[in-house]
Amino acid sequence: MYRIPINVALFAFSLAWSVAPPAAAHEFWLEPADYTPKTGTNVPIAIRVGMDFKGNSYPFVHDEFKRFVVIDRRSEKPVKGVDGDDPALAMKFSSPGLVVFAHYSTPEVTVFDDWAKFQLYLQVEGLEQNEPLHLQAGKPMVAIRESYSRCAKLLLGVGDGAGQDRLTGMPLELVAERNPYRLPDGEPLPVRLYYEGKPIKDVQITAFSKADPENKQKVRTDSEGRAKIALNNKGPWLLNAVHLMEPARGENVHWTSLWASMTFARP
Repeated sequence: MYRIPINVALFAFSLAWSVAPPAAAHEFWLEPADYTPKTGTNVPIAIRVGMDFKGNSYPFVHDEFKRFVVIDRRSEKPVKGVDGDDPALAMKFSSPGLVVFAHYSTPEVTVFDDWAKFQLYLQVEGLEQNEPLHLQAGKPMVAIRESYSRCAKLLLGVGDGAGQDRLTGMPLELVAERNPYRLPDGEPLPVRLYYEGKPIKDVQITAFSKADPENKQKVRTDSEGRAKIALNNKGPWLLNAVHLMEPARGENVHWTSLWASMTFARP
């Protein structure tokens, strides 16, 4: 594993956030070198920021996350890494099954220079209902400040890949209600979106495969927070959802948001 000096790592990661804000509809995801490794195999896992499954890899930096855990059939453990490592980590798994990684980032602030950029962001992420709320509240039309945090999940199918996804404690979280590694061909993947541990309705989920990233599915969660994703391509998939909220009192921003992502592969 390549290790860069910690001061360089911190600068690189901070730069990634500053040039890849929600305004640009950039994704943040966890990407392994192998989604279906054999037991005992060393698997590098990268933290990526980019678009359409294309993005730069960024180092492991403790100060950039509030929670980073790995969960298997037997236990939940903090992910151990060294600041500056890129890829962010590498792990071996001694037993087969579905392994879940959850990464909850520290908040960052982005600024939308003008109204058109903010409107585009709302449109792309299915957040149009917030436009009239913004205007009614008398919020500014320029220099719109938003605080955002990322909630990234990776499902890894080790060996037989058997097991079930679950809630991991992130504030906004996508949960696969069936195991994508064991799903019969032709069946859609049922997913559920949770906010603070409870299902959240009417939120857009965007899904696409690495094989055909321009063909994006956009579905909204139903009254129980559920949606179905047609897995019409083999290989890696990325799901995203954004929840936009009023900021807490005292926050020096106009909006706050949570961004959930999930990566897995369709065998």
